Amino acid sequence: MLPWPGFALAAAAAVEHLEALVDLDLWLVTAVRDGVQTVVAAAGAWSSEAPPGATSAWQDSFCLRMVERRGPVVAPDVSAVPAYAEAAVGRLEAVRAYVGVPLEGDDGVVFGTLCGYAGERKDPSWDGAAGSVRLVGRMLSTILAREQFARARSQEAAEAYALVERDPATGLRNRRGWDAAVAQEDTRCQRYGAATSVLVLDVEPDAGSLEPTARCAEVLTRSCRPGDVLARLGTREFAVLAVECDLVAARALHSRLRVQLRTAGLAAATGVATRRPGERLAEAWARAADEVVRERRRRPPG
Repeated sequence: MLPWPGFALAAAAAVEHLEALVDLDLWLVTAVRDGVQTVVAAAGAWSSEAPPGATSAWQDSFCLRMVERRGPVVAPDVSAVPAYAEAAVGRLEAVRAYVGVPLEGDDGVVFGTLCGYAGERKDPSWDGAAGSVRLVGRMLSTILAREQFARARSQEAAEAYALVERDPATGLRNRRGWDAAVAQEDTRCQRYGAATSVLVLDVEPDAGSLEPTARCAEVLTRSCRPGDVLARLGTREFAVLAVECDLVAARALHSRLRVQLRTAGLAAATGVATRRPGERLAEAWARAADEVVRERRRRPPG
């Protein structure tokens, strides 16, 4: 048998199973967040009154009192339990019997509940639902915990991978991150013929109080657009991938960067190139790097 592809479908199967097994008017799986109880799955004669997505105040629920152990897991007669009797008002006024267990995630925090309601009181010795509800509730908690764990690991992996693509000294992309961005943008350019430009900077070392690399990173972050990709490719080499930036806009960005670099007290050789029709971004990058080399050669020694 194939596993359920997610907690919500598992919850729907759980309440349908309990409806067939235990004679109650409503079975729910709920989630609780910020004081609001939301229905995840529902089954039973009253399910139209509490469809998935329906919300109610957690503070007013039977389930809160069950979770806080002010009421038992099984209540054949809610009027005999003061905590439940006080909650049997408004939309819950028709409830005469209740059963519920908490659902917990991998961190032990209550995610929500598995609960059932009946419009008629049950015999005081009625406890036929307790074992089944506890078992199904534990199964749902297990599924929930595994799903949360997998999601957390996936997020951790994404964050770790992002760190691998970052230069720790500046927070900009490193060579690996730059290569990945260039490859992705190159694919887009080849498909849509987008205009993208590359700027390359080679910063000279100095004896300033703040490292030139850090100052250059600050200038790039301040001067470039939010969608541009900024990278430190070597000890003193930086690059900018200016997305949707044609030749005119690229030259304007190049001029602005040179002014900002001088203002920051940085000497740098720079180059800029815009991708030509049919050209790969690597070729535009090489042309920008060649400009840097030519500028270096034009400068007098010392």
